[in-house]
Amino acid sequence: MIDLIGTLRRIHRNVGLALDLIRGLLILEETGGTLSTTGAEQDIYRVENPLGVFEPIKVQIDFTNNTAAETIRIRVYYRIAGWGNYVMKDEMVFAGVQSPALKNVELEPNRHGIRVTLQRLAGGAQNYDWAVFYRS
Repeated sequence: MIDLIGTLRRIHRNVGLALDLIRGLLILEETGGTLSTTGAEQDIYRVENPLGVFEPIKVQIDFTNNTAAETIRIRVYYRIAGWGNYVMKDEMVFAGVQSPALKNVELEPNRHGIRVTLQRLAGGAQNYDWAVFYRS
């Protein structure tokens, strides 16, 4: 004979475990804005000591306004210890008109903080639209 009560308990437990797993999945989110260059190294995106699991995926930057005169440097920094300083991981320089105009900066999971900066090295002040995608 089938143990109906025992079977229902196992189904209930397995459904509960599946729901816990689904609730624990990271959700893709987005933020963005516009940065006007000043010549200083400026934060595009910065997260100080994220709570729990944090997975930044990418920063997209629109270089449509970059003319032949502009040179822009993008830097990516990570903090790999909660008490540590930011350490530069990557640097990219874009000079002149860009084609394609949309640039992706790929990011890595991090527990203690991330900083992405933009700095105008040459040319005039321009506006750069940006978007960040991350799982949290």
